[in-house]
Amino acid sequence: MNQNPENALPPIAIRSIRNKTAVSLQEPDRVPFMPSMNNFYPLHYGVTIQESMTDARSLIEPLRRFCEDYDPDWVWNPVPFPIKPMETIGHKQARWPGSYYNLPENTPYQYVDKSYLTEDDWEDYFRDPTLFIMQKVLPNKFGALGGLQFLNPYAMCGHAILSYMQFANPAVQESLKSLLQVGNEVAEYMQGGIELTMSVIQNGYPVYGGAPACIPFDDFADNVRGLMELCMDMSTDPECVDEALQKWGDFTIPAAIANAKMAHCEDLFIPLHCGVDNFMSIEKYEKHYWPTLKRTIEAAIAADLTPIVFCEGRYNTRLDCITDVPKGKVLYNFEDVDWAEAKRIVGPYAAIGGGVDTQTLMNGTPEEVETVTRKALDLLAPGGGYFMSNSIALDNVPAANMHAWRDTLEKYGRY
Repeated sequence: MNQNPENALPPIAIRSIRNKTAVSLQEPDRVPFMPSMNNFYPLHYGVTIQESMTDARSLIEPLRRFCEDYDPDWVWNPVPFPIKPMETIGHKQARWPGSYYNLPENTPYQYVDKSYLTEDDWEDYFRDPTLFIMQKVLPNKFGALGGLQFLNPYAMCGHAILSYMQFANPAVQESLKSLLQVGNEVAEYMQGGIELTMSVIQNGYPVYGGAPACIPFDDFADNVRGLMELCMDMSTDPECVDEALQKWGDFTIPAAIANAKMAHCEDLFIPLHCGVDNFMSIEKYEKHYWPTLKRTIEAAIAADLTPIVFCEGRYNTRLDCITDVPKGKVLYNFEDVDWAEAKRIVGPYAAIGGGVDTQTLMNGTPEEVETVTRKALDLLAPGGGYFMSNSIALDNVPAANMHAWRDTLEKYGRY
């Protein structure tokens, strides 16, 4: 008997249909498996985090083995931040493994919160955000870009060619050289990232996360104002916050969409981290956070991209708010939520991902993993619109627990 008829769909098409069916709030043949990953790929298959951040190609074999071992339906695109250009540019707002910060080879990448816009800077920022970013933010965030503070692009528009004397400034020249070098180093690393992504696709697995997008609140907090400062601004100067976020979104949202389309992605991965229950009230969330999150989601859908929204932290009080989206077009992946309420409130409008606690996967027994997986399936799978995933991205997990998770889904996750 012919087990592979000529008209059979290829495996990647079967998995893609399964995923799209679940996003559209219907029941596919079974619940899609969409594990959320961090440094699992290198750590599980004998590659160091430092190696993965040096050459993305080092993850090609780990990804092949991961797909072979656990047969996911949607694979996290694992292209890490590259070490070499971060060292070249003198990145001050992050830490990574290696000699630059004298950290062990398996130290995870770590963002460092810092404010680059003080209380006295708002007027300058609103007068000319682009100039402020170039002259104030970039020189303070990246050690090799100090010379940008001396550049005046407006002078370059005048009749007098003499205004270009600013490029004779040795500090400016050094910064420009660093920018060119960083651009080449990032391009070299990303070539390896493209090869890595294509290797997963060629093996028959759809990828997600290739085009991440921070919403304006998170992006502005992370990269300009600082998280704690912006959270306090919501009480002391809320109008200023809204104006800043609207302007930031005017530039960053279209850029994120364009980047996703250029990369031929089918999704826009939107990781949230500032909108959690314990950071702001629901009133502030609805007024200051949700508007540009909704704007980002709607822009993605208009561009025929699936918004995959990772709701970091506790999200119980936001459930009603986040249902104001086009039905059957969005996937919300939750870390910490009342799952029954999420199914009841969000489920009729958007697909839900999660349900299995990462701590159980990392520290529990296979029997405990099976128990929590079956519980999640019983509660969240009925009616469709559910993706089997975990609470926060995985690092080290025993192979026995991973197999227990996948095997339980295969046994009990069919419709």
